[in-house]
Amino acid sequence: MTQPDPSPASSVAAEPAATPTASSPASSATATPTATAAAAATGPSVGGATANRSWLAGLATVLAVAAGLAALLLWQKLANIQEALAQQSAQATQQSAEALALAKQSATLAQDATAQLTLAQARLNELSTQRSQVDELLQSLTKAKDDSLLVDVEAALHAAVQQSMLTGSLQPMIQALSTAHQRVKKANAPRLVALQMALERDLSRLQQVKVLDVSLALNQLDALLNSVPRWPLLGEALPAKDMPKLSAQDPSQLSWVQALGQGEWWMVLQDMGRELLALVQISKVASPDVLLMTPDQRELVRQQLRMHILSARMSLVARQPEAVQQDLDQVRRLMNHHVSLNTPTAAAAKGQLTALEQSLKQLEWPELKDSLTALNQLQAGR
Repeated sequence: MTQPDPSPASSVAAEPAATPTASSPASSATATPTATAAAAATGPSVGGATANRSWLAGLATVLAVAAGLAALLLWQKLANIQEALAQQSAQATQQSAEALALAKQSATLAQDATAQLTLAQARLNELSTQRSQVDELLQSLTKAKDDSLLVDVEAALHAAVQQSMLTGSLQPMIQALSTAHQRVKKANAPRLVALQMALERDLSRLQQVKVLDVSLALNQLDALLNSVPRWPLLGEALPAKDMPKLSAQDPSQLSWVQALGQGEWWMVLQDMGRELLALVQISKVASPDVLLMTPDQRELVRQQLRMHILSARMSLVARQPEAVQQDLDQVRRLMNHHVSLNTPTAAAAKGQLTALEQSLKQLEWPELKDSLTALNQLQAGR
C-alpha cells in the first residue's frame, strides 16, 4: 500500500536547527527559549517519522528478500530449464548420431541387397537359359521318342497285316492294334491323340468284321480237287452207285420167283428197271460233240478242271478274290458242259462250289486305313 511521504516534516524541523548556527551569539540566547518550545512541540512528530522509516525499511527488506527469493527461484528454474534443454540436446544429438549410424547401416544393407539382387537376377537369367535349354532337349528327346514309337507301330501294323493275310486270321491285326493303342496311350503325348483315336476305330471295326475262314476254304478246294476224278463226264458209263433210282427203297432181297409167288409185281418191275438202266444209260447233253470226245479229250477236261481249282486255291492264298471268282466260274462252266450233274457225286461237288462262291463275299480283307493314314500324317509333319 502507499506510505505518507515524511520529507516536509524533516525540512521544517531542519530549518529551526539551522537558524541558530547562522545567527549571531546575541540572537542565540534570545532564540533558545523559542527553540526549546518548538522542540517540545515537534517531539511526537519526529518519533512517528522514525517509526515510519523503520517500517519502510522492514518493508524494503522484505521486498528485497522476496525479490531475492523470486530471483533465486527464477534462476533455479532457468537452470533446470537449461539442464533439461542440455539433456534434450544431448539426447537429440545422440539420436541423430544413432539415426546417422542406422542410415549408414541401411545404406550398406541396401547396397548389399542390391548386389545380392543383381547376383540373384543373374543367376535367375542363367537358370532361365538352362531351363530353356533343358526344355529344348526334353522336347527333342520326346519327339525322337515319339518318332521311334511311330516307326515301331508302323512296322508292327505292316507285319500284322502280312501275317493275317498268310494265316487267314484277324487275330494278328487285332493284337497289333491293341498293343499299339496301349503304347500310344502310355506315351501320353498330345500330338499322338489323333493316332490313338484312329487305332481305336480300326480295332473296333476289326472286332466286328466277319471274314472268310481261309483254312476251311482251302480244305473245301482240296476236297473238290480230289473229287474231280470221280466226276462222271457226259458220254461215259455211269457207275452203279451214280445211276438214278426209280424209288428211294432198297432193292428187293427176294428172287423174282418168290416175288411173283407173293404177288409183289412192283418189286419185280423195279429190279428189271435197274437191270435195264445198267445196260442202257440215257442222259441229256447240251452239245452232241461231248458224246464224240475221246478218252484223251475227257482226261484233258479233267486236267482243266484241276488246273482251275489249283489256280483258285493259289489266288485264295494270295487274297485275290477276283481271280478266285474267275477260276470258279471256269470250273462251273466246264461242269455244266461236260459233267453229268444229275449224279450224286457231281451234285455234291456243285454244292461245294456254290458254297465256296458264297463264302468269297467275305474274302475282302479289311485294311487299317485310319491308323496308317494317321501314321503317315504324323511322319509327314515331323
